[in-house]
Amino acid sequence: MILILGGTLGIVLGTILTLKGFEKLVLLILGIPFIGLGIYSIYWIIDFDILKITDGKLIFKSITGITKKTIPLTEFKSYTEIEKQNAQYKSEVGYMRWKDLTLIGDNFTYKLSSTSYTNYEELRRELIKGLKRNNKAEDKWNNNNLTYIGVGVILFGLLIGLWFWNATVIVNEKILSIIISIGFIGYGIFLLNRRKKASR
Repeated sequence: MILILGGTLGIVLGTILTLKGFEKLVLLILGIPFIGLGIYSIYWIIDFDILKITDGKLIFKSITGITKKTIPLTEFKSYTEIEKQNAQYKSEVGYMRWKDLTLIGDNFTYKLSSTSYTNYEELRRELIKGLKRNNKAEDKWNNNNLTYIGVGVILFGLLIGLWFWNATVIVNEKILSIIISIGFIGYGIFLLNRRKKASR
């Protein structure tokens, strides 16, 4: 309901800003993203899967009640459940922690998130009955995640070090830039080492 209301308001506000933006470029720049976000919000709601488990089947319904597809629970062979968070510390603004459950079949996967379903635990309990947890797939995800973050931090450390080095002629500031750069690079290497340990 919130997304529908927000999406509608976004489209209306974006349209108004866009129309006025033909006279003022700033309003046009503001209006187009509002329209985009509004359309995306409404599309997300329309495309959202309402899940129902009955007679050994996972049934996907639209918000209008139309059945979109049905998957027999016997087609799921294993599952992964990965806990995620968008920040390191709870005190950070916008901190959120959630779980992603991925059901794995022979040639397909289906993922649902605790952020999307208030009855996530109930769904999880029913969906994983008799399924084996796929630790290998979880390790692979964790390793890939650590690799992406580790390499990203190392590259950031190199770039910030080079930028500060070229931006100043003061020796002490150059030394400080090297120390900061080494800190980021060291943390990136630490993350990569964690990945290697997790894969053993």
